[in-house]
Amino acid sequence: MVSVYEFTDYKTYLKKRVSQSEQRGFATRLAEAAGCQRSYFSTVLNGNIHLLPEHAFGISEFLGLSHEEQEYLFLILDYNRAGNAAFRSHLLKKIKEKQLAWKDFKNRLKKDSIAEVEDMSVRQFYYSSWLYAAIHIAVSIPKLGEVKHLSTYFGISESVAVWHLEKLAQMGLVEKKSGRWSWKSGDLHLSKDSPWIATHHSNWRMQALNDLPQRKTESLHFSVVQSLSKDDIEKLRFRIVEWVEEFKKIASPSTPEEIVCLNLDFFKPGAN
Repeated sequence: MVSVYEFTDYKTYLKKRVSQSEQRGFATRLAEAAGCQRSYFSTVLNGNIHLLPEHAFGISEFLGLSHEEQEYLFLILDYNRAGNAAFRSHLLKKIKEKQLAWKDFKNRLKKDSIAEVEDMSVRQFYYSSWLYAAIHIAVSIPKLGEVKHLSTYFGISESVAVWHLEKLAQMGLVEKKSGRWSWKSGDLHLSKDSPWIATHHSNWRMQALNDLPQRKTESLHFSVVQSLSKDDIEKLRFRIVEWVEEFKKIASPSTPEEIVCLNLDFFKPGAN
């Protein structure tokens, strides 16, 4: 499903929602939610007249938009209705700011525990090696709560496994009960301006490179270089961010049975 943040024209957004809907009479239901006639609603979408703010509010409630998404819909409505060039420029600047904030993962993904800790040494330890994050997540799987199974799984000695577990326990991320280790807390996310972000990404991309020669049937590796229009680049960027949110929705409540790694890059190569 498209996001309202992908659009600066509310009419284009509503047309897209109508075209994507599998419900019969969806446009009529939008008109009813707006509190206007179906014919008027159709004229708005295909002509030069505009909805009123109260129309947009009714539609946003019907679509189940969040408060932030509602505010953005009202903003682009104001932008489309504005007749003064200077005011339109002012509104467009606000629109771009909200789009950038929406695309920024640090504003979209839940942050907890170590991401908010002020002790620099704690973060430095956690992101210095892929093993900290791997072991932190691995002990959420019951069978890996025993050190001997954990060390076998990662191909490390039991002493190394214990050393990492004890460090993680000091950070408040794992705990030991009745001789078994388990996940305690920490849905972690680094912002793109963190000094540890490059190390964190490098650690896991190195693990992806190590996985390639093993040719595991369950592993997925994909790389492509493609020339695209600027508009399509933005469309894909929006889709990727939305997909990450869907990934989180499925992954967060999932029963811990296996540990996986997802690396994702979408960028413009070169100096510019």
